[in-house]
Parts: sequence; C-alpha cells; structure tokens
Amino acid sequence: MIRMVKTRLAALTISLIALCGVAFAESYRLGPEDVVSLRAVAWNDRTASFEAMDALIGDYVVSSDGSISIPFAGTVMARGATVKELGETIAARLQAATGLYQPPQVWLQIAAYRPFYMLGDIANPGAYPWRPGLTASKALALAGGLYRTRGDAAGDVSEYRQLSSLRGVQVDLVRLRARQARLEAEQREADAIDFPETLVHPDGPAAIARIKAEERAIFGIRRESEARDIESNKALIALYRTELAALEAKLIGVRRQLEGARERVENLRVLVERGTVVTTQLINAERTLTDLSAEELDLNTAIFRARQGIGETERDVLQAADRRQHEIVTQLQDTRHKTELATKREAMFLSLAAATGLSALDGPVQTVLQVRREIDGEIEVIRLASDDPIEPGDVFEVSFDLAIASQ
Repeated sequence: MIRMVKTRLAALTISLIALCGVAFAESYRLGPEDVVSLRAVAWNDRTASFEAMDALIGDYVVSSDGSISIPFAGTVMARGATVKELGETIAARLQAATGLYQPPQVWLQIAAYRPFYMLGDIANPGAYPWRPGLTASKALALAGGLYRTRGDAAGDVSEYRQLSSLRGVQVDLVRLRARQARLEAEQREADAIDFPETLVHPDGPAAIARIKAEERAIFGIRRESEARDIESNKALIALYRTELAALEAKLIGVRRQLEGARERVENLRVLVERGTVVTTQLINAERTLTDLSAEELDLNTAIFRARQGIGETERDVLQAADRRQHEIVTQLQDTRHKTELATKREAMFLSLAAATGLSALDGPVQTVLQVRREIDGEIEVIRLASDDPIEPGDVFEVSFDLAIASQ
C-alpha cells in the first residue's frame, strides 16, 4: 500500500513539475521577498520507485541578499533566476550532497510574489501583494484610489477633495463627449466619427487615444452588425423572389394543363352520353382534372406565402432601421443631458477651486504616475500610463501636477 501511495505521489509530482516549468521559466525572475514552494522526489533503486523527500517540502522566502537556504543543499542564490533555473541548481546541489546516482526531481512554484509599494496622493499607501497582469490603474484601485490628503490642515483636505471631484467630472466629460460624437456619426450614417478637437483628459493624450479607440470599436461593431442584418434580409428577400418566380412560372403551366383537362372532360362526357366512349375514360380524365385543380390551389397558396414572406421581411428591415434610429436618438438625448450636467458640475468645481486659491484653474488636473524600478542593479524612474504594467518590487508613486492648476 505504501509503495502504491509513493508511486502515485511520484506520478502526481512529475506532472506538476512538467506544468511549473512552463508557467514562469521564460517570464519571471525571482528577487528578495518572493516565496517559493518546493517539492522534491528522488529515485529509489531498491524499491524501483520515486520517493518524496519530505525534509525539503515547504515554502522558502528569498532573503534580502537574494538567497534561500535549503536543507542538504545549503544556501542557494535565487535572485535573477527563474523557478526552472533555481530548481535545476537545487537538484544539482542535492545530488552532490546526498550522493544520489541521478539528481532528484525538484518542483518549484511561486507561492507569493514580492510586494510592490504605493506612495503619494493615494488613499492607502503601503505595501501590496503583486500578481500577474497588474497595471497602474489596478494598483490604484488596490490602494483605494487617488487623492490622499497631504496634511491634516482643513485647507489641504478641502483642496484635494475639490481636485478629486473635478478630475472625476473631467474624465466623465471626455467619455461623454466622445460617445456623443460616435452617436451623432451613427445618426447621420457617417463612415467615421468626427471627434471634437477640444477633448482633454487629465491623464493626457494616451487616455484620449484609448477612449477614441473604444468608441471607434463600438462604432465599427454596430455598423457591421447592421450591415449583416441588412444583407441577411436582402438575401432572404432575393430567395423569396426566386421562389415566387418559379412558382408563378409553374402555375402558368398548370393552368394551361387545366384548360386542356377541362376541355377533354367535356368532350368525353358528350361521347359517353352517345355511347361511343366507355365511362372509365371519363372518370380518369375527371381525376386528372381534380389533381390539377389541387395542384393549382397548392401553387396559389405557396405564391401567397412567398409574397407574404417578402412583405414581412421588408417590414422587418424598416422596423429594424426605425428601432436603431430610436435607440440612437434616445442614447444621444441621454448623453447630451449627462454632458450638460457634467459641464455644470465642472464649472462649479472650478469656481470652488478658484475660491481656495487655485484662481486660474481652467484645465484638467494632471495626475503623474511613475515607478522607481531596479533595472540591472540601477534604480530608474519611469513614467506610466494607466494601463502600463506594475512589476514586483516597484515603488509606485502618484502625485498631482499642480502646474496646470497654477497657470
């Protein structure tokens, strides 16, 4: 039983080893405060199976000098290594220390990433756990958002509240004006959106470019969807018209046959009365006449349904166009209303800002995002946009650019 459990453990461990090397070998380099989880198995020739090296199992924190201490392996440098590289180093150390014929299989995974640090004009500065996919905007959300007060004075509190409210309104205004431009382009069925040249975003031109790209994407998707619906309905109408033409042509032929069948029945009826033709021929002719009459009725019904299908599809096209225009007009009215309200709120906050000493504040409040990042042993200061990545160990600084407010 024990041997079976060890074999299953070995198989599971080897599977995990295969998975771990793919996840981080190419992308993540370890550093101080990272935590790695270690598992290892060694081949036992006597039992012909892998056995877990229980003494090594555990989580290891990379120390400030970049090393970790592993039983039997001693101190191993982890800074700058991937988990795959570190695992290979540990396996070689263990083989040398224990005299194993072949190196043990070592499995490492990241148990916890080293933190990054938030400073400046934010709600909650401090250290935060890093995770893959973290961007500047997500980091700000973790820290409670922008505009932490710089002091305890009531004036500072009031100033930053005003700046916070003003910035929020200005961001909303940019999005509302870009959306209004897109809806107006849809209303007049234009080929492109004519954005206002006066769009200004607190985060700079890159933020405006992203908003425009989003609205262009929505514009393109809605146009493509409408075009597909129109083409689909046109194809359906064309199909109905083709069917209708074929049915009408067939009906003409059936009616000609009906005329001949009626004439034949009348002639046979006279001949039967004279006794020159047997009644069976008359019965057969009347049956043919009945079949042709039924076929004529079926064709008329099919023609009616085809014409009805054309009418319904054409009506659907018109109704879809009406619904789309109604939707656009409704959204446009709502957006214009929200823009008007936001413009009034912006004017109010600008007045409040002027009353507190920012007398010439007539533009957006710029927020500066930057990180202090260690690159090749040197600390570099890097400016960020909202969607730029944050890396483990970064010191993320947020501040207001009050130069705009004082111009």
